[in-house]
Formats: sequence, structure tokens, C-alpha cells
Amino acid sequence: MASEPREPPAHHTSNTNWGKEESTLRRRLPWHLPKRPNDIYLDANSNYKAEQERGVHALSEVGVVVIHGIGTSIPQAIVSALSIQTAINTPTTLHTNTSTIFISDDPRSYRGREQDSQMKGCPVVHIKISLQKPIQKESN
Repeated sequence: MASEPREPPAHHTSNTNWGKEESTLRRRLPWHLPKRPNDIYLDANSNYKAEQERGVHALSEVGVVVIHGIGTSIPQAIVSALSIQTAINTPTTLHTNTSTIFISDDPRSYRGREQDSQMKGCPVVHIKISLQKPIQKESN
């Protein structure tokens, strides 16, 4: 029936572990970027220690975490990925991609005119950390 409440899809679940900075950043991201609970977006305003702890927790629960380092936080994203890999006591795999995204600046109004927002290109690194599946040997 149409009046029955529906549950939101799994990829749209809200995550209360996001900090204020990441929530703001996620709102500004282009629509085509993934916004799953196991995606961690880092920028210059991110709390790296808290995001690293969230990454370790998500990796142990889901088995896959993707860290997106935007702009000047690319080196910190690499360090965070390696720290998460070290913190987990099981074998992991890292897969890295780079790209450029266009994000909008915060809207501003100039002297009573409509709000202007500008798009700017930012370099991004996407680091996928996944747990390795154990190799099972065939018995002879």
C-alpha cells in the first residue's frame, strides 16, 4: 500500500559519527560521488584522528573503507590509510586512484544581488582499503 512507511535504501543511511566538518563537506560534493557510510572524506578542516578511528571501526565491520583526500589533505589521506592498514591486525589491500572534482564554494550574496556560487577544481586521491580473504588450500 502507498500509505505504508518505507525504509530508506542502505546507501542513504545517516551516520551520526560524521563530524561537523565532514557533514559540511559532503553537502558540497558533486552528486556523482559516493556517499556511503564507509566513505571517509578528508579536507583541510578534518579531524584526522577521529576519521582514522572511524575508518578502523568501519573496516572491521564492513570489510571495505574508501578514504577520499581532497586538495591539501592528500598527504594526510595517504598517512591515514597506512595508519588504518597498520591498526588492523589482518592482511589488507590498498587500491589508489586520483582524479579532479569540481566542488562549489559557499554561496555568497554581493550587495543585494542573488547568491553566487563558484565551482572550483580540486585534486582528489581515492584510497580503497579492503580486507584480504584468506586463501584456502585444497586438500589432496
